[in-house]
Amino acid sequence: MDVIISREPENLQIDAEIEDIVRRAAEVTGPLYGVENGEVSITLTNNENIHELNRQYRGLDKPTDVLSFAFADSIDDEPEIAGGSETEVLGDIIISVEKAESQAKEYGHSLKRELSFLTVHGMLHLLGYDHMDEEERLEMEEEQRYVMGKLGISRDGEDADLNLPLAQAPEVVRDKSAYIDVNSLSQPPKKELSKDYKSGFVAVIGRPNVGKSTLINSLIGQKIAIMSDKPQTTRNRIMCVLTKPDVQMVFLDTPGIHKPIDKLGEYMVKAAEGTLQEVDAIIFVVDANEKFGPGERYILERLQKTQKPVVLAINKVDLLEDKGALLPIITSYNDKYNFAATVPISAKEENNLDGLLEEVKSHLARGPQYYPEDMVTDQPERLIIAEMVREKVLHLTRDEVPHSIAVDVDEMTVRDNGDNYVRATIYVERDSQKGIIIGKKGAMLKEIGALSRQDIQMLLGGKVFLDLWVKVKKDWRNRDSILKGFGFE
Repeated sequence: MDVIISREPENLQIDAEIEDIVRRAAEVTGPLYGVENGEVSITLTNNENIHELNRQYRGLDKPTDVLSFAFADSIDDEPEIAGGSETEVLGDIIISVEKAESQAKEYGHSLKRELSFLTVHGMLHLLGYDHMDEEERLEMEEEQRYVMGKLGISRDGEDADLNLPLAQAPEVVRDKSAYIDVNSLSQPPKKELSKDYKSGFVAVIGRPNVGKSTLINSLIGQKIAIMSDKPQTTRNRIMCVLTKPDVQMVFLDTPGIHKPIDKLGEYMVKAAEGTLQEVDAIIFVVDANEKFGPGERYILERLQKTQKPVVLAINKVDLLEDKGALLPIITSYNDKYNFAATVPISAKEENNLDGLLEEVKSHLARGPQYYPEDMVTDQPERLIIAEMVREKVLHLTRDEVPHSIAVDVDEMTVRDNGDNYVRATIYVERDSQKGIIIGKKGAMLKEIGALSRQDIQMLLGGKVFLDLWVKVKKDWRNRDSILKGFGFE
């Protein structure tokens, strides 16, 4: 991302640190939405100047915090990355530093958070997001939360006000001929928690295909992480939230720890191992039907380097033909590591999950409720939908197209009749794989679409028109620029 920063007036006194904050927020936002070779101009100004812009372009006689002038009404398909790509000019963002400073004081958080938020909000408008109605507003809030998380600025961190919605809804203009007025958002009352309320972050780790994603989905009672009998299905670290009257557990569903064979595999292993240092407790999931091997030994070596309590979850006990074999399995693992607890479970059948939760809870400290009660994941709907489509491809193509696929949601809109329109692209590495996914007369692609649509409709709570496309990006798993475009940092 090429971020051009200027001041208006030119002699405006602004610390260099402010420019750095704004630049980083813009540089992080663009690649998260597939804009690698983008250009955006950001003008830092004062209340007087932005007041004049409001009068000139919006007929509004007051200063606001941020304005966005999009170069075009919508963002076309991302440029192909092959021998260099054309620069995508997004548009202009104007931020009143004076207004940002006063709002940071009013909201009780840092100027860094306020400037980062205003930059992210303006960037999302340039990328096509809006908040004209309630559904659009909620989607944009979710995207803002996602990007702020990537910046390392949490909603409820030390900079934030627990009563403050993430989206402050600054008034933003999409082009120079029209303007958008946004009503102020109501702020929910702060919930009083008991003095014994517990909370904490819990990593769920294990070898590929031991049932980590199934366990997460069963614990929170909703399908968020995709499931497949293929190893290495989960690629990103997915945060899922379970909120109960006395505890909030934030589970991190990590990619399976394995020996990487490409850059994508390296990213996955780093994401999983890095999580171990960030959490309050760890659930190590193993398959009761698989023998202890090099994969488990490798993970235990990593666990030896942590000081976190580790609960061993022996999964798939419902598939054990000889139930008497369970005790030797428990003994074998406990001889190799000093686990805080060992809990036999069946994630698929939801057996003994309450016992697992109680063990984990016992190792969490008293703490705040980090996320709203109705929040179940930090992943945007677009990413969840993309993963649902990828799951169906993995299931239907079996070993023909193993892990050479990625899915990107290009468009999500609500039509006038209330139906959801979703356009997504399935990326493969070779032309032969494209043919497999499309199938004879498009039969395979139709089946992928039909199965995906069922899950997406449950997620969105309404009728969905799913428009699927298939494209080739050669050797994308080893190309850093494309991996970043797909969200792999």
